[in-house]
Amino acid sequence: MRRLITTTLITAALVSAGTLSLAPSARAFPTPSIVPVSWELNFRHGDLQRLITSVNGQSKTFWYMRYTVINNSGKDVLFTPDFQLSTDTGQVQTAFKDVPNEVTNRITAMYKSATPLYGPNEILGKLLQGEDNAKDGIIVFSNIDPAARDYQVFIAGLSGETAQVDNPVTHKPAVLQKTLILDYTVPGEAINIQPAPKLKAVKWVMK
Repeated sequence: MRRLITTTLITAALVSAGTLSLAPSARAFPTPSIVPVSWELNFRHGDLQRLITSVNGQSKTFWYMRYTVINNSGKDVLFTPDFQLSTDTGQVQTAFKDVPNEVTNRITAMYKSATPLYGPNEILGKLLQGEDNAKDGIIVFSNIDPAARDYQVFIAGLSGETAQVDNPVTHKPAVLQKTLILDYTVPGEAINIQPAPKLKAVKWVMK
């Protein structure tokens, strides 16, 4: 996959924009450091793609993305990613929720001639340093609102940077993690055509 897929390389120069008020204290919401202050992994990703397939005799729609993660941080890192997708219709979906194993297997089989794709469990663990030790994985989402036109894919586990804030509801400390966002838009659907999501922006946030 590292050769076959068109990828976007995420570097430390990507930062989030804007601030958000935490509470009446008027303290600014933390933003990621421009220069990494902890270990950080490189993340390459392919397109967000639609798969319509039969599950238990019913047609189901899934969204998936291939990716490569590379450790150039200078030390081995425990890679435990977390993926979520949110839509402009208010939906929040965790990757692989309600995704049968057979669907994940079908997708990985589509790319069996390339570098093997790791599923959600196989990719967990120590990520050794260097391009030669990069791992290729897959993200799959189900039950995404067909009326949604803007998607955000949140990817946690790529950085060791954290920040502690006070939860304005519970008034207890909360830990935020540097998280990557891929921001997509889906053009209006034409007759008999299913438009592909277009990547609008890539940024880091504390989440």
